[in-house]
Amino acid sequence: MSQFVKKASTKIEKLPAEEILRIIDTQNSDLKIRNVILDNSFEGSLMVSDSGNVMYLNNTLTSLMPLASRKKYADVNVSKVIVNNEILSFIKSFLQSSDNHKSEFFEVDDPSVGTRALDCSATRLFEYEACLFIFRDVTFFNRFKEEFRKNESLAQMTTMAAGVAHEIKNPLASISIYLQLMDKMMEKNGSMTREEAHKYLDVVSEEVDRINKIAVDFLFAVKPMKVDLSVCNINDIVRKTVDVVKAELAEKGIELGVNLATSLPKVFADCSLMQQSILNLVKNAMQAMPQDRKNPSIVISTFIESDMVKISVQDNGCGMTEDQMSKIFEPYYTTKSSGTGLGLTVLFKIMKQHGGDVTVHSTQGEGSEFILQIPVPQNERFRIADTRQGE
Repeated sequence: MSQFVKKASTKIEKLPAEEILRIIDTQNSDLKIRNVILDNSFEGSLMVSDSGNVMYLNNTLTSLMPLASRKKYADVNVSKVIVNNEILSFIKSFLQSSDNHKSEFFEVDDPSVGTRALDCSATRLFEYEACLFIFRDVTFFNRFKEEFRKNESLAQMTTMAAGVAHEIKNPLASISIYLQLMDKMMEKNGSMTREEAHKYLDVVSEEVDRINKIAVDFLFAVKPMKVDLSVCNINDIVRKTVDVVKAELAEKGIELGVNLATSLPKVFADCSLMQQSILNLVKNAMQAMPQDRKNPSIVISTFIESDMVKISVQDNGCGMTEDQMSKIFEPYYTTKSSGTGLGLTVLFKIMKQHGGDVTVHSTQGEGSEFILQIPVPQNERFRIADTRQGE
């Protein structure tokens, strides 16, 4: 209601009939315009009173989900309107809770599109003693995201397959050379001693093992990754990782610093894979530390930024050039004298499976910082926003 109408309502008995009719017509016109806007919105809107009766719903909602067939929905209990049990249960539980905000994801059968994916955001409206539920159709977005993920995986697999072919060429060449040498010796001498045979076969065996390791690492990197998501406290994961590496770091004379944020929101993550990721970064930082570095150190920090929980692993090691930084997540690229170059590729894959990302900042000769980031769940974002508003 506009300020003008509020003011006019206090003096309605003094207003002439024509003015009252004009105000009513104006309000009706405004209401029709708002209904047209809401009915043509891509979002389905449902307003339910604290007592459970429908106060308003727009036409978009009727196209997003099956509703009970009725001539009117206003002033009808929501249980007689919403026919999907999961959605109805969510609405009822939110009405009975003390939450101000909450979000949920639903899949609804729709004959026209098959399974429809709906995202629902619930908000408590204290002024109206009601709750507002906004439903968004994210079916196309989810399919596009899945298609993009498949294409991204295919492109990565193609690159890695090319890397495998390149990596296998060298050991195969060595095997071929030593087999030829054995053949020439047999042709020249007619026989070989056990010592001579072992000399060549040991090299062949080493190269076969090398090929096997390349194949095993490749399969681990490209096979579907099983991610067991659960509610995790990232600070607890960092503490467990620190317990694993602190003795080895102390032995190498590398100082370990740990800065953990207070009141860090929990996230959905695979605790084991996250610990593995942080551990790999610490190991990499350890190996990148020059032996003559004064006061070598590695610092692990956690913080929240832009709806992301972030884990920083920073070292004062050898650092990288711009060119090296642009390639470190590519399969089979490594700056180490040993290793397959798949460690950071797998790390990147793990973070993408969590809906997150990994970034790197580095200066050659000064050190590097890797930052892992995982999205904060929607309900935790609302909680953080409420906490900040109350400060």
